[in-house]
Amino acid sequence: MSLYIPPHFEAPDSDAIIGLIQAYPFATLVSVVDGEPLITHLPLVADENGLLLGHVARANPHAEALEDGATVTAIFHGPHAYVSPTWYAKPNVPTWNYATVHVKATVRPLEDPEIVHALLDGLIATFDDEEAAGETPQMTHEAREALFGHIHCFALEIEDIEAKFKLSQNRSAADQKRVVAALGQREDDNARELVSLMLHNLRQTASQK
Repeated sequence: MSLYIPPHFEAPDSDAIIGLIQAYPFATLVSVVDGEPLITHLPLVADENGLLLGHVARANPHAEALEDGATVTAIFHGPHAYVSPTWYAKPNVPTWNYATVHVKATVRPLEDPEIVHALLDGLIATFDDEEAAGETPQMTHEAREALFGHIHCFALEIEDIEAKFKLSQNRSAADQKRVVAALGQREDDNARELVSLMLHNLRQTASQK
């Protein structure tokens, strides 16, 4: 992988990386076949063994590339926001703060019916209420079985991780606090989550001094 990460924009710790993957599971999955990229947007959920689990429609051309042993890159996009140069003590240039994680992984197709059932139940339980994981009037056992032939389920074994947390670390602590204050005035979730990451980073930096 080749994500450009200046030293000051490295992720603060492994917990921050895991936290971003868990908080922002809707990922961009990229394969390269014959020099051409295949890209699918999908949720990927980490299990207790550290595998990333997901599925795509068999009708999706990408499914054929997700064979056993294939290498893919999964990109998890965290919070992001515009940063105005007027927020600094001395105006500089505009920029964009963000956090992202790139995961290089090996594909392991999942075909065992029990494993596939468990995978789908886990995905539903993660994003829906607990009752939705079982049989409901909207999704009977027979309907679930019929769907299995139309999806390709897989696990991703993580080989390498690159994470970039661009949180104004190249600015003074005072400027970082000004950015936090300005973003804190916004109502959107992206700004709030970015403020949380920036404050965590500021606390870590202060504790290391």
